[in-house]
Amino acid sequence: MKQILKTVLVCLVVGAAVLVVWAVVSRPNSPEPPRPLPDSAVMIHGGPTTCSELFGQPCDFGLQSAFNRWGTGLAPFVDSGVLGPYAERIGFVASAKLSLDACVLSHTTGKTVLEFVEQAQRQHPDAGSPELFPFWNRTRQTLCPL
Repeated sequence: MKQILKTVLVCLVVGAAVLVVWAVVSRPNSPEPPRPLPDSAVMIHGGPTTCSELFGQPCDFGLQSAFNRWGTGLAPFVDSGVLGPYAERIGFVASAKLSLDACVLSHTTGKTVLEFVEQAQRQHPDAGSPELFPFWNRTRQTLCPL
């Protein structure tokens, strides 16, 4: 009886060791983190400005990518007045952020104004669809046309 118990115990230990080795060896390599995008400077109101300088904090990958792609036209677009009274009320920085968000979503397959309004209302709960629609519509026409 002791011999059988000893054999079973050895089999369990060996099986557990094999399982641990297999789990370690078969673990997929962790993906490399995305390379950070350069924090490019564009001219905004007469001076070179980076994404992180404009928004006061480091920009995530999506916002940095949008800023690098469409940032050169951002100041003239936001300052043009086509975004309506809500843009004037929230100011340049918030309007620029909403405009870049609209660019990113409009260039994402399957995304519509509904997703933009939902996302924008997380940052601006006081804004309704009538206030946000100009950002979606005018941005897609002027700043980042498809």
